[in-house]
Amino acid sequence: MRSFRSSVVVVTGAGSGIGRATAITFARQGARVVLADIREDRLAKVTEDILVEGGNAWACKVDIADRDQTESFALSVLERYRAVDVVVNSAGVLILGELRLLSLEDFEWAMGVNFWGLIHIIHSFLPSLIERRQGHFVNIASANGLAPLPFVGAYSASKSAVLMISETLRYEVARYGVGVTTVCPGLTRSEMRNDVRFRTDARGTREFLENLIRRARNREIDPFIVANKILAAIHGNRAFIRISAETFLLSWLYRFFPRLLRLGARSVVKKIT
Repeated sequence: MRSFRSSVVVVTGAGSGIGRATAITFARQGARVVLADIREDRLAKVTEDILVEGGNAWACKVDIADRDQTESFALSVLERYRAVDVVVNSAGVLILGELRLLSLEDFEWAMGVNFWGLIHIIHSFLPSLIERRQGHFVNIASANGLAPLPFVGAYSASKSAVLMISETLRYEVARYGVGVTTVCPGLTRSEMRNDVRFRTDARGTREFLENLIRRARNREIDPFIVANKILAAIHGNRAFIRISAETFLLSWLYRFFPRLLRLGARSVVKKIT
């Protein structure tokens, strides 16, 4: 894809973080951006930001965890624009705590947005991309999908699933001219950390997780850095990109020194629970 001018780009989770930055960056390149998010207030703000700069944006409130809502959303987009060129699956939620304390509803929430939401979007838009024999999916995974860490089990499981689905999809749709890029950004400034759900009955664990989030804010990268790398990856039809130092470090440790990572994780759990 040489230019994004006049392209139709769908971005889920467009109300904040990587989704917002990616939507704005595409709009600055002349793309017609479809903004999808469950939060109307955030959608209204990013839509205004794009329109003020002279960009083209259309916002839709949609819960991608709901299959029927997602299918209706996709039909509306295709009816309005006739075709879609890029789909960015950026919507995500974060739950932290011990797996023994997570309810089935907690798992359903995490998997519903992070994994099933992505599946719903792909299932709804993929046929039109195949029919046109062009287009690109960008799926936002996570460093937590590359290496297991304590207290992020449900989130890690959902992002690992995103990684495997994305890689498989890339193999299968390449012959139709459709590209797939998986992005592992690492610590990135986002509202998701403010919306996190905690599940722990140990005071030390809760304090540890809250302190971890506070310290992480000092190391978070600008989501516009991620957005620019996403556009470059689409141009180059890259299969997979890591962005932050933490992502490289975690994946490197787990690949070459898994025992060291496991020992460190166990010592943390033993100390704070």
